[in-house]
Amino acid sequence: MKRNKMGYILRQVVNSIMLFILLVIMSFILPRLIPGNPISIFQEDVHIFNTVLPEDTFNRFQEYYAPHLSLREQFIIYIKNITSFDLGYSFYYGYPVVELINGRIGWTLILSIMSILIASFIAIPMGIKSALSSKSITDKMLMYCNVLLQGIPIFLVALLIQRFFAYKLQLFPSQGAYSLRLNPTVPIFIMDAMYHMILPLLTSTIALIPSNYLLTRNVVMRIKEEPYVKLAYYNNVHEASIKYHYIFKNSLPEIISKLNIHFVYAVAGTLFVEMIFNYPGIGGLLRIAVSSRDYPLIQGIFLYVAIYAIVINIIFEWILYEVSPRLKL
Repeated sequence: MKRNKMGYILRQVVNSIMLFILLVIMSFILPRLIPGNPISIFQEDVHIFNTVLPEDTFNRFQEYYAPHLSLREQFIIYIKNITSFDLGYSFYYGYPVVELINGRIGWTLILSIMSILIASFIAIPMGIKSALSSKSITDKMLMYCNVLLQGIPIFLVALLIQRFFAYKLQLFPSQGAYSLRLNPTVPIFIMDAMYHMILPLLTSTIALIPSNYLLTRNVVMRIKEEPYVKLAYYNNVHEASIKYHYIFKNSLPEIISKLNIHFVYAVAGTLFVEMIFNYPGIGGLLRIAVSSRDYPLIQGIFLYVAIYAIVINIIFEWILYEVSPRLKL
């Protein structure tokens, strides 16, 4: 049994490594499909705003990214830099990309992971309840509310929550992740950060509940129609036993197998929330990187999100193995 488990996990790790290699190649190729020299393009953008890119900074960019070399030589340099955790320098900020992202990625991960966990704890029981009582008033109301909520863009949800709770009621801060205090103690800083996180967390959670609810309901509804469930009802098996052993336990692996995608989507949704609430995650970095055509920073954010997605996938594959009897055969 242990050998089967290790073999399964090892296969998933190998698949993840192959996927990461593919993503690295994509992150190298995509910016280079843009006509012209990205560094020269950025230098032209700088001149538009009547500012001057220092010559030493320009030379440093040219030396690091070596646009004059062939693509093969550039790719070799790119791989060497990645293996040494060197993602280059940001055109816009002039600082190493790794330092910029490392300073913000923690805020994004905390916000996105907490929001998807809370949304899952709310939506999964809600979806199970709705599916087990299908066509009831409760099911119809839950379906209507979640479908309606899913159609509202996340930035609109963020703006409405910000306007009501921050500006009208003035219960929570409208932006930022912490108060600009001098030398706060660690407990005070943590409490202050949690206080500032309430509205962004509420927004992200509300945006994630409908998709998790619909996923759970659809899976449970399908499992309910399986022949072995109908046979259990025909044989007068206790209803509570049917719901738990026949429906819930057989629905759980499929829910988990699809829920990992929602963990990745949560990061994408969090980026929009961060922009609205001026939260110091990578959402603000991405907005500036795109608007200023800061290709190294875009590449770095892309790779970080890819690594996060791969790690989440490996974790969920391990969980799926533990809860799915079929994978242990």
